[in-house]
Amino acid sequence: MVKNIIEYFVNRHRLTNIFCLMVLVGGVFSWFSIPKEQLPDISFDIVRISTSYPGASAEEVEKDITIPIEDELQGVDGIHSVISSSSRGSSSIRVELEPGYPDKNEAIADIKNAVSDVDLPIEIREDPSVQVFKTSKRAIIDIAIYLDDIKYLDKENRQKLQSYMFSLEDKLLSMPQVNSIGRSGYLKEEIQIIANPEKLYEYRVSLNSLSSAITKNNISRPAGSLDDEKESKVVLDSELNTADKINDLTVQGGFEGKSVRISDLGIVRNGYEDTSLIMKVNGYQGIILNVVKNSQYGILDSIDTITQAVANFENIRLKDTNVKLVLLDDESTDVRNRLSLIGINGFIGFVIIVLLLMIFLDLTSGFWVAIGIPFTFCTSIILMKLSGMTINNTTLAGVIIVMGMVVDDAIVVAENVARLKREGVEFTKAAIEGTCFVFKPILASILTTCVAFIPLFFFQGRFGKMVSFIPPIIFFMLGASLLEAIIVLPGHMSLTRFPFRKKKPSIHSVEKSQKKQNWFIKIETSYEKLLLKLLKHKIWITIVFISLLALSLLILKFKMSFVMFPDEETREARISGEMKSNTTSIETAKVCERIESVLQKYLGNEVVGFRTQIARSHFGSAAKENRFNIGVEIVQKEKRKKSADILLKEWENQIEDIKGDFKKITFSKSRFGHDSGSQIEVNIRENNNVLREKVMNTIVSELEAAGLFKNIETGEPLKYPEYRVEFLRDEIKRLDIDPSVVSDTFRTAVQGSVLFDFKVENEDMEVILSIPDEHKDTLEKILAVPAENKRDYLVPLKSLVTYRLVDSPDSIDREDRKRTVKVYADLKKESKMTPLEAAVYLEGSIFPKIQSSYPSVILDFTGEIKDSRDSGKDFVYAVILTLLLIFFILLILFDSLTKPLIIMLSIPFGAVGVIFAFWLHGIVQYGFFAVIGAIGLAGVVVNDSIVMLAKMDIMTEGKKFITNLDIANAAATRLRAVILTTLTTVAGVFPTAYGFAGYDAMLGQMMLVMCWGLLFATGITLVLVPCIYSFLYVNPNFKEEK
Repeated sequence: MVKNIIEYFVNRHRLTNIFCLMVLVGGVFSWFSIPKEQLPDISFDIVRISTSYPGASAEEVEKDITIPIEDELQGVDGIHSVISSSSRGSSSIRVELEPGYPDKNEAIADIKNAVSDVDLPIEIREDPSVQVFKTSKRAIIDIAIYLDDIKYLDKENRQKLQSYMFSLEDKLLSMPQVNSIGRSGYLKEEIQIIANPEKLYEYRVSLNSLSSAITKNNISRPAGSLDDEKESKVVLDSELNTADKINDLTVQGGFEGKSVRISDLGIVRNGYEDTSLIMKVNGYQGIILNVVKNSQYGILDSIDTITQAVANFENIRLKDTNVKLVLLDDESTDVRNRLSLIGINGFIGFVIIVLLLMIFLDLTSGFWVAIGIPFTFCTSIILMKLSGMTINNTTLAGVIIVMGMVVDDAIVVAENVARLKREGVEFTKAAIEGTCFVFKPILASILTTCVAFIPLFFFQGRFGKMVSFIPPIIFFMLGASLLEAIIVLPGHMSLTRFPFRKKKPSIHSVEKSQKKQNWFIKIETSYEKLLLKLLKHKIWITIVFISLLALSLLILKFKMSFVMFPDEETREARISGEMKSNTTSIETAKVCERIESVLQKYLGNEVVGFRTQIARSHFGSAAKENRFNIGVEIVQKEKRKKSADILLKEWENQIEDIKGDFKKITFSKSRFGHDSGSQIEVNIRENNNVLREKVMNTIVSELEAAGLFKNIETGEPLKYPEYRVEFLRDEIKRLDIDPSVVSDTFRTAVQGSVLFDFKVENEDMEVILSIPDEHKDTLEKILAVPAENKRDYLVPLKSLVTYRLVDSPDSIDREDRKRTVKVYADLKKESKMTPLEAAVYLEGSIFPKIQSSYPSVILDFTGEIKDSRDSGKDFVYAVILTLLLIFFILLILFDSLTKPLIIMLSIPFGAVGVIFAFWLHGIVQYGFFAVIGAIGLAGVVVNDSIVMLAKMDIMTEGKKFITNLDIANAAATRLRAVILTTLTTVAGVFPTAYGFAGYDAMLGQMMLVMCWGLLFATGITLVLVPCIYSFLYVNPNFKEEK
């Protein structure tokens, strides 16, 4: 049937050319219409539940919100783990679903229903937020806005800045490319009613009655319709939506008594919500807009449109003002870099491939094989478009991986057809028979390559979801290359003239062309003679290769190590630290100004911009006013002369004189894949607070004593003074006071109460009732605030309660219903250990002693170590699955148990080239993507051996005795195809491996693996495979004819 298909298209050149042209045109149109994204559209198996409980302590949040939600989640199927953090005023719960759970949408719906069923305190005005993280909902760019001559914003400057921010935000939201915009550093405007306790006593008005009066007078509701002809509507519009209206409101009075207005009891003002968080950009307090694009638009077009809109806004609205805009964290940068990488490196590779084809094949064959590259790429783009995929960093990685392989099968076909032509076979017949002859080997080669990437579908976790998009691209491109090799190429190879020649070649020109190819025939003859000699010493040859394999394994064992993500160059750096525990946010910010002044010198050169965050959540725990984090965005590696390590060292040296002002300060590079930035994360689980703290301190002491670790930190929460107030119930009963009145009065006095809210230009504005700051800086002053009884008599709170002072944590972390604390650390360079080796060291020397003393404590690792171990299991399964699938395909092709094993020898021996290449390049740590490349390499290195062994089988078929001469002769006929397919594949990955057009940290090691693994595997194919074949099939007693 295959022969009929090939013959059909060979005899219909016009149809073949039209088909080819349609694919090329369709690919071009698909390229311009397919969305370009940073990442594939992935919904991770993580659900986040966030709840705000203003004014509550961490223990209250845990008791009233976190634990009730955790209890309700226990009945939901499909949940793998529940991790929570309860901090002052908020609860955050992270629910991880079971990997591979069949109905995740149902599980997510059940989680949402479970959360909605929880009875929460009435003070919680907003329902818990339940969100599933999707890559399509990530911000694609951050737009920072600040006043370039104002370091810290007062009320007037904030009002000015936020008005500009609203204008810019409205402009962006009106664009179809923008889905939503988040805000950082923005404060909600509110109307603040500040009641003076002394005036409350004077006018005999309580906070509760004041709150009730204001709330009851805020009326905005429809009253219905009149029975007139037009059915006129009646609306009660008496909303207290300005400070003046509230200030003038009468809250007490009558026919005989004097009216009491709110202006008599305190002040009403417009202000902003209170927060300890300080957000600065390039050293100035500002606001950052996090722009999320519409999923219907690609990231490149969206970023271009957004940046143009920002530039227009800057030129028109911000001209001659002190308002500045800065674009940060442009997520399209990586996509553009990778597209550039493919474009430039792909062009370099293409040129090298074409040159190789022209050298090793005749001009006609080389030209038609080269045409297969754009044909394959265009076919793949069309298939990606039809399957709903996007152009993104992951799919582009798949394109780069397979770029050099797409002509392999075409080379085998063209080389075989050209050989038949040289032997005098008629062109059309040569095209048909030559293609049919190699169809099974090239089909097996493509299948083995494809199955090598199938295990990527089964990798777990977030990285597994990412790499699962690589195999379809491999399948598309290799399938397209097979289609081109059996449908398009044979028809072109059957032509009797080159496409740009107007007349057929003469006999003289054909002979001349054949003479040009004689140079390689001489190489084939030399190789045949050399191989014949080597086959006579096959035992020693085999011993040499086995010795190389053993040596490489020793190097791998003792000189190299696996690290999930090796310490590569980065575009993000972090300076973080903390001050003394009682330092306020503004005091912390003032000290950070010296660091900011150092970074400002690098703006526009090595630094794109930086953002300072004071009192921001650290490692997912509660925000602390004495902690800061400065995130620095560095320009691309290719556009600066200094490495990230050198920059960090320079910055550290320039603030050496003020290091003493910090309790702790660290300079570090961001680490791909992990938010904490630490190599070691030890998780301690124990509900007993005393035991948990003892274990934490023990681990810290052991890490310091070991001398192997640096930047040792703990996630231990800070302790804050907390007043525990208890009601004097007998006294409250005697004075006829409702306990809820006492509770509400306390909350209004301490935290402030939200009376109601209303819309102002689409923004929610809340009305807050509280007392002056100077009346709530001590508990004694709070206790002087009056509460009213049921007969409207005022009683000070101090007569109704008693209290005690305790230390309370500012945050409480839990995992699977147990309280937890983490210890973080990094490895010193002189330790020469990987995180995995450090974990083994801790588990062997430190953990046993701790767990023997505290058996109830659970110790484990999170972060990189956990991901590395999970990936390690995936790698083992992937290797086993790959080998079994390759063996099965070869078994079908050769109908033999021994021949597949001979071919598969190239897999372990191919690893020899990888190990030696890494070692000689000084790479002692290989990462996640290097292993992915090695798994894919297993399917690629067998291809040459398949072609070689298939040829040997055919040439020795029917012979009673197989001789070394037969093997050498068969191997020589495949030499051109083997060398050419290897060189073209290497040419496709070589520029990316060495970063000719820019280095890609994700692809660099992966391409290096494939490059050197293939080169060494070629030696295996040309030397070791014939030797092993000779061992098994040559009769040593048979005398060869000379």
